[in-house]
Amino acid sequence: MSHTRESLSCNGICAVYQCLEGHIHLKYRGIDIAMTPQDFYQLAGTIAEAMLTFKDDNTKSLTDRDQPITV
Repeated sequence: MSHTRESLSCNGICAVYQCLEGHIHLKYRGIDIAMTPQDFYQLAGTIAEAMLTFKDDNTKSLTDRDQPITV
């Protein structure tokens, strides 16, 4: 079991912290994933890109719904 060195971010269902061994941990509900700092940067970049894509897709679908329906 790793001991927390520094909490990087935390909310009700997830937390990101660095352990004494230097690993970054992503804890989501009951899952605790440990990774190197380099892997964490890659994961964070992938999640950020997915968030932008998800936002764009949701914005497009909202815009499509606002358009009048023509028959």
